Amino acid sequence: NLVLTLDLELQRFVEAALTKGMQTAGSQVGVAIAMDPRTGAVLSMVSLLSFDNNLFSGGISYRDFALLNSDPNHPLLNHAIGGQYPPGSVFKLVSATAVLQDHIVDRSTLLYCGGTLYLPNKYVPDDPTLAQPFYCWHRSGHGALNIVGALLQSCDIYFYQAVGGYEDLVGLSYTRLAEYANAFGFGQRTGIELTGEAPGLVPDDRWKRQNYGEHWVTGDTYNAAIGQGFILSTPLQVVNMCATVANGGTVWRPQIVYQVTDALGRVTQDFVPMALHQLDTAPEDLELVQRGMREAVQFGTAWAMRLPNVSVAGKTGSAEFAAWDEDGNLIVDQWGYMPTHAWFTCYAPYEDPEIAVVIFLEGGGEGSVTAVPVAAEILEYYFRPEG
Repeated sequence: NLVLTLDLELQRFVEAALTKGMQTAGSQVGVAIAMDPRTGAVLSMVSLLSFDNNLFSGGISYRDFALLNSDPNHPLLNHAIGGQYPPGSVFKLVSATAVLQDHIVDRSTLLYCGGTLYLPNKYVPDDPTLAQPFYCWHRSGHGALNIVGALLQSCDIYFYQAVGGYEDLVGLSYTRLAEYANAFGFGQRTGIELTGEAPGLVPDDRWKRQNYGEHWVTGDTYNAAIGQGFILSTPLQVVNMCATVANGGTVWRPQIVYQVTDALGRVTQDFVPMALHQLDTAPEDLELVQRGMREAVQFGTAWAMRLPNVSVAGKTGSAEFAAWDEDGNLIVDQWGYMPTHAWFTCYAPYEDPEIAVVIFLEGGGEGSVTAVPVAAEILEYYFRPEG
């Protein structure tokens, strides 16, 4: 007998909450994962759109298999571990940890966001007409922010500057950002006891030259700093990142198998938590990242996550992706933005974390609008008063 770490009642509730959230967002694919940040144990894992397992009982017909296999929403794929998507602003947790640990910024460093940053052309730096604009999601700008405020407001321009550099500020560099991303577990399989896990992608200059015939440029670093561009992640990697921040820097191997027992119920194999490694990060730096996540819930983009019975820390994300209409035209809005996947990751209680959650809604729009309410329902259920 295989005994899993999943909480069956929680699993059922999470599936129902995710289904409702997908309907609200008009999303065809969704993922919700809950994990214990103290051990890496997976408490719930839901990937939708799914399929009827009974179709495979006794041998599936060619017609049924062809329908499943040709479905553009890929129901046979476990999107929780096999779906690879741009993480968007949830990735700023990695960027924030990196720039703090490498002393690019500290708790008091202020960087200015005016809504648009113009990156000079490196070959003709004195010609402003050749400068490339990079935008913050808040086109009016956030003004001067420290690192906690940048996480609270999810300011893009803060992280463009801190990671990629700007004017007199020497940024972190993409090489270092990629090293931190790898340390958090991006760009590699987590090792969960399931088949079909994808590694995601943390690219480099060589990868870009091989795939696009171009060198890595500062604009690529700007995009990577906010989880856009070429970076890809699985929802499992994102919740594992959140759990790592929550627990103070321990990267666990996600675990879904608890025990193996024989026919009499005797344990024949015990699966113990496995710490992959500890982040080389000062506790005070991770505390600032944690505070930024807490204030994002209290005052910022994740305000809808304020719950009466538990303190939550979280990070929203809205990751742009390319989509085309029936005429083959790239879909963009009036601001030039492409459609977005909705992300939200969080942990609770803030003071002593015991659960980390990620919500992913494919094409779900703004994470703060569509993903946060799903997570709120899950945590309300998880921390419901007994009786």
